[in-house]
Amino acid sequence: MRIFYYLYFLCYVTFILPATCTLVDADHCTKRYGRCKRDCLESEKQIDICSSARKICCIERLYEEDGMF
Repeated sequence: MRIFYYLYFLCYVTFILPATCTLVDADHCTKRYGRCKRDCLESEKQIDICSSARKICCIERLYEEDGMF
């Protein structure tokens, strides 16, 4: 059973995680006009994962992205 979890973790880290987000440092997140936080607000969206412990890079959401005009 432990081997199954290990294989699942390896597949997740190798294929799924790189396809959705990348690890960035706080300076790189700030250069993209974002902030490293624990949770994004409803008016923000997640763009990357910060290298800090349990933080994500959040950027302000544009109204055009939501389909609202």
